[in-house]
Amino acid sequence: MTSIMSTDLNLRIASEKDISELKKLSTENLIIWIVGMSLENELKLSAEEIVLECWLINPQKHSMRSFSQFPDSHVVIKRIGEMKGKKGLLNGSEMGGYQLTDISRGRYFDIKALVENHKVSEKKGFKTTNRNLTSLEEAPYKRLIRTPAYKKFLENKLDQIVETDFLYFYGINWHSKKSLIQNRIKNIDSVVDFFSHKDVKLKEVKELLNSKFMKTKELLINN
Repeated sequence: MTSIMSTDLNLRIASEKDISELKKLSTENLIIWIVGMSLENELKLSAEEIVLECWLINPQKHSMRSFSQFPDSHVVIKRIGEMKGKKGLLNGSEMGGYQLTDISRGRYFDIKALVENHKVSEKKGFKTTNRNLTSLEEAPYKRLIRTPAYKKFLENKLDQIVETDFLYFYGINWHSKKSLIQNRIKNIDSVVDFFSHKDVKLKEVKELLNSKFMKTKELLINN
């Protein structure tokens, strides 16, 4: 078996015709596919080379935050460690290369068949990190998806959403100044609109709150 030079920035495992399907895979499934395909092609990949292949296949998901031209080794290497440890999906070492285990081998063939037949289903979780955003830009979104209103909405407990949930969602209270209330509502609505393309539920939560507590909102703004 031969080893790939880590300085070579060309795809060595994936082919261009499969890129669109491979981008739909989770990082874990992509690693399984890369390791499985490398073994079929008698290539031995180090952890760094797996990082590079993941990045070349899907730079949007595997690049450094706000720097898509650089791979984020931490994300992939951390996942490799989990797969080699408690999950038992990989054997091998960081420099010596990795192999599939009995657990992951069957999964690899399933993934390979889906990719070859262009039947990979794309799963876009609402908590997926956007690598083009800074942590400061994403922080308001992360706060909103942890609010009681959002959680109750996901659990279909709409009747349990109360006025205090509305106030907490916007980060305001009855003692807040009028100017602060107006700015907070405007800013939060902007955050919701910005992230609505990847989290439709968040937009629905905002619409429900503004409909259910319209009177509350009017009193707060006009007080």
